[in-house]
Amino acid sequence: MSRLVALSMIVLCGLAQLAQAAQPIAVVPYRTDYDGALTVSVTINGRGPYDFIVDTGATLTLAFENLAAIEKFEPTGRGPRRVLGITGSDWLDTFKFGNLNIGPASLPDHVGVIVPDWGGSRKTPAGIIGIDFLRRYAIAFDVREKTMSLYPHGQLPKDLVSGWTAVPVRAQTYAAASGALYTAKGAINRSQTTFIIDLGSVTTLINYRAAEAIYASTISTSLSEGLTTGSRLKDLFDDRTTLRTARLNRIQLGRRSWKSTPVWIYNAPIFDEIGVQHLSVGLLGLDVLTAQDLALDFGENRLYIAKKSR
Repeated sequence: MSRLVALSMIVLCGLAQLAQAAQPIAVVPYRTDYDGALTVSVTINGRGPYDFIVDTGATLTLAFENLAAIEKFEPTGRGPRRVLGITGSDWLDTFKFGNLNIGPASLPDHVGVIVPDWGGSRKTPAGIIGIDFLRRYAIAFDVREKTMSLYPHGQLPKDLVSGWTAVPVRAQTYAAASGALYTAKGAINRSQTTFIIDLGSVTTLINYRAAEAIYASTISTSLSEGLTTGSRLKDLFDDRTTLRTARLNRIQLGRRSWKSTPVWIYNAPIFDEIGVQHLSVGLLGLDVLTAQDLALDFGENRLYIAKKSR
């Protein structure tokens, strides 16, 4: 009898631990703002909240000048760090930010950089939450409720991601980057493509090398100039500095696919900076990633995508 009681206690403790493991560290609302970006509230050393964009295409959490003017961050006195953006890279001085919080989730004693506010009439957020913060957690997005839930690695609730497409992601460190970017193998119109998982990009973008591969087997596609057929493909690829738009037949990751997807075609400088311009690559953006619920476990290197779009 005593053995049965002990066994029962072990089972109950195990079940209790499983139930506890399924509880998120933080559940925070997000909204779409700043030209369509996924935006959350962040406090810095208990002050705020401030608007930060969630960006898995940014290796470093940073502040814009408007926030620096309020917080008066102190310089570290150390050397600069290289920061990547879609238009290229730059070396920037580092500053002591202190403790950043998204709800109870924290990035303590953070050292970041300050970048200029966006030009023109564009409204600028306070900062960008990058991979250095996000990779500390497993993150689930409920696109109907507009919430972001942060869990310990490996503890996404099984009932949440049951039946979802699980896609392996790789933490890829490039020479020009100050940290790892997360990539997944996929396909465009059945042509193999490497995608950088980029929640900071509102629209999916592919380079001209990827466009060459898909147009070789595509009779026609809708471009910004109108309907383009095979007879005009030569003209299409003559000028690779131009940002063009196209509607792809299908984008696929694992068993999940998206049909008739509009994308940008552009040899973005970021692809030159990380040395992949000669490959078929793209930035998989919010338009595809948040068409349905999704989750990213940076500890297990796994992207989970719900089957149904919302």
